[in-house]
Amino acid sequence: MKTGFSRNKLKYSVNEKFFDTWTSQMTYVLGFTFADGNIYKTSLGWDLQEKDKEILLKIKKAILATYPIKFRRSSYRLRISNRILIDGAIRKGLLPKKNIRNELPNIPTQYLRHFVRGYLDGDGWTILREERNEFDLGFSSGNKDFLNDLIALVAKHTGIKHKGARKRFKTTPKGFASTSYMMEYYSTNAIKVADWMFSDLQKNDLYLNRKYKTYLRAKKIYDYLESGTRITRVIQKKLKQPISNILKDLSENQKLDGVKISKILGVHSSSIYRWLEKFGIKYPQHRTTDE
Repeated sequence: MKTGFSRNKLKYSVNEKFFDTWTSQMTYVLGFTFADGNIYKTSLGWDLQEKDKEILLKIKKAILATYPIKFRRSSYRLRISNRILIDGAIRKGLLPKKNIRNELPNIPTQYLRHFVRGYLDGDGWTILREERNEFDLGFSSGNKDFLNDLIALVAKHTGIKHKGARKRFKTTPKGFASTSYMMEYYSTNAIKVADWMFSDLQKNDLYLNRKYKTYLRAKKIYDYLESGTRITRVIQKKLKQPISNILKDLSENQKLDGVKISKILGVHSSSIYRWLEKFGIKYPQHRTTDE
């Protein structure tokens, strides 16, 4: 149909021209499909775990599909039977045996981060270990060359270099051996990569909520730690000695509590107590705050 919409047996409809034009939503769905979608015979589909049904609903809305999302065993499935839609995805580089033959498509620069964010949501992870202030972000693929191309793309736009994809062995739930490749970023490098992918999100931009929230929690922690690091540098430069020596003198020798120390150094008392605990410096048991 000239409108770009089609009906399958007059029952379901979809925007069959969806992959013809670069947009942030199309590029995200393309990246997500490269990671966690598939072409099977005459259909394009996605099978996701129950907790990620949210992104299937977003994809369905983006491609204006009336096809149903079905629950099968422990996962949700969306399958679109439309030859024109599939041909459009193939022209953008998606092939049935993606782990063997897929190559990174030629994506306009302004949409690259949407593709990478889609790939992250499909076959990547964001992990925050709050007790250790550790944040990891990574991607996996059955195609080593594809993953190395993705590494190069991320490096070009973030300045974060990576040694390259490494092999990973795992056993499937059914007991079959599986080989894939992975890449991972850590700490501030992970934050910088995530900043690039999630920066300047607009109302209609797509993302998997749980991974985005993990990034936001991690960023909050790292911003807090970085602000503390900047403050300690200023104090050490001004007083010409390590912050640990300064705190030890004020707390143990001068017997000042955290609130009084905070007023002397111009730092919030919560930061003072955190530093005292970090350096193992004794402070008054009756802890007070300046709030």
